[in-house]
Amino acid sequence: MILINKYRHLLDHGLLSALMIGLAIWLFGICIKFPYVLLTANPYPSRLDDFLKLCANPFARDLNVQYLAYRIIVPVIAWITHLPATVCTFIQLPFLIVTYAVLFRVVQKRTQDPAFAVLVVAGLSLTFFAHWTNSYFGFPDSFSHLCSALALASANPIVLMFTCILGTLNDERWIFSIPFIVYWHSSACAKIDVLNWLEALRASAFITAGLICVVVIRHALTVGWIGPGIAEPELYKEYASFSIADLHPYHSTWVLYILNVAMGFGWYWFVMLRTLGQQLFSRVPVAGLLFGGGLLFGSLASMLVEDVSRSVGFLFLGLIIAAVCEYDLNPQRARTWWWYLLLT
Repeated sequence: MILINKYRHLLDHGLLSALMIGLAIWLFGICIKFPYVLLTANPYPSRLDDFLKLCANPFARDLNVQYLAYRIIVPVIAWITHLPATVCTFIQLPFLIVTYAVLFRVVQKRTQDPAFAVLVVAGLSLTFFAHWTNSYFGFPDSFSHLCSALALASANPIVLMFTCILGTLNDERWIFSIPFIVYWHSSACAKIDVLNWLEALRASAFITAGLICVVVIRHALTVGWIGPGIAEPELYKEYASFSIADLHPYHSTWVLYILNVAMGFGWYWFVMLRTLGQQLFSRVPVAGLLFGGGLLFGSLASMLVEDVSRSVGFLFLGLIIAAVCEYDLNPQRARTWWWYLLLT
């Protein structure tokens, strides 16, 4: 904390300094939680192979994991810019660094405390928000995370709509961000006892417009209006036959599922649950329902996949909201708590 305060003046500048801080936080996360899998054989070679095939041709269909044909945004970017395979392999890392920079600016602008913003984002770098991106190539989750961060940074309707389209077409789990984005913009950037219904409806309307575009694009990919068409993935067939009677963690047990959910954010869950309680007992408890509903929806939806902790990482906006709510209550205590959380 003393070191952060010493160089506080460097944190108060603009985009370039934010990017430098994003890079520093990424290096910090790598050093503290070095992804050991990088020292061994890639446990998901087929995923990287599929991703590189799509980067070379976004309409490739000879994939090991067929539903990846729907996740076309980063491959299209790589294809349009003619990025070589080596760059495509590592492209998820720059997206993660930029996400750190955007989140730093969001928290800094909201709290006017750059040192606290560094603590918050540095803590996030040690969770499953970042772990999968740092560990496994061919998983550009960080692009969807960047879209979520940009949607938090701007209430512009066009930004909300396009971040929804881009984020969801990169990974369907972007929709986990929606309740938090609506809550953020309708509560004057996560202020307790504040909820503007007009802003909530406005944000929801443009995000819904984005989701409609996503549905249309995915249908066009399926039937061949865009590209050669996509055969229904086996995983989607399993989902189609799913019923309430089948409610059970996918290829797992309830104990392992709960542990995986907890592992997603570790001790930071306690801060988010504390914020949930404060919101539920505020003058506008519906804000707590929106915040808690987002956490519950994302956690339960993670039962449908094997990579539960990775999926829980898509709920990271809840952690950002919890941080600024804690800061509002008691800035000094918040700084102390987030420092301790960073050390645990």
